[in-house]
Amino acid sequence: MEAQQAAPAQPAASTAPPSPPLSIYRSAAGETAIRALYDQVLASLPFEHEERVVHTSSYGAVHVLVGAPGPFIMWMFGPLVASGKLRLYVPDLPYQAGSRSDDILLGSSTHEHGKWALEVLQALGLAPGVAGTTAAASGSVQGAAAASLPPRPPLHIGVSFGGAVVIDLANVAPEAIRGAALVVPGGLLPARLSSFLLRVVLPSLLWLAVPRDGTLRLALSGMCEEPEPLASWALIPLTWRHVARRPELPGGHGGFPRDQLARLAAPTFVVTAENDVFWPGKAAAAAAEAALPDVRTAVIPGARHMPARRKMEQANGWVLDFFAERGLLD
Repeated sequence: MEAQQAAPAQPAASTAPPSPPLSIYRSAAGETAIRALYDQVLASLPFEHEERVVHTSSYGAVHVLVGAPGPFIMWMFGPLVASGKLRLYVPDLPYQAGSRSDDILLGSSTHEHGKWALEVLQALGLAPGVAGTTAAASGSVQGAAAASLPPRPPLHIGVSFGGAVVIDLANVAPEAIRGAALVVPGGLLPARLSSFLLRVVLPSLLWLAVPRDGTLRLALSGMCEEPEPLASWALIPLTWRHVARRPELPGGHGGFPRDQLARLAAPTFVVTAENDVFWPGKAAAAAAEAALPDVRTAVIPGARHMPARRKMEQANGWVLDFFAERGLLD
């Protein structure tokens, strides 16, 4: 298929990003510790990749990892990269632990995450609109984003919070989504806050009071099917210790209304975890089937919010098979 040439975009007035919110970190030392871990994990990624900084008109600078999964979810999607069938663009969500994007507190009920995502796509040249600018990680300017658009919009893969961001994008620009895979996604139904409190929050407080391997293993096991080795989950206890503020999930803790879920009309594959501490797998799959116009679901048996590695390898295969069967792979 030949790419269609985009119509020349009219210059837009520069919009200053909103003032930064309060820092999410309890201290400068805590921020340094989390950013050092980010750098360490990034340096160890087993895939060729590059870092870009794109500049949006409304939300400031956004750090994007190209060619590899994000450092803290690399183990979940390594097989997708190894398949050679997808080229990944992974933007750092703002106001998240370790994020290198400008800190912007996005509203959960005004589709600000979807608007942010659309501007990032535009800045990367992956969606029509006024292009932003892009720079290498070193800071040298590389020029404007490509004027030629791809023949089709990109595929989207959203994990947990990121799944809700994809749904939010569908409410802003559904035409920017060729297909989607939502993995243990938020936004489909209300979060089980009582379960999260009992299985994660209280054990994490115990670990903070008694920081031992045993208490950490207990706290991690509420979310992670395989809490060992403990070092592979190093970010999680660092956030418990050093992060004071967290953004609200797009759509709110109650999930998106059914009419807004239906805006995700592109072919979508939803993978849920049976024993997810936030969104029980069977209920989340049922919510997706009831609301999304073109959906296939799969529930990973016995899995928690962070499934076992062998189960995620299988889920990677499911996602690739779905995209291939629907003719979504280039």
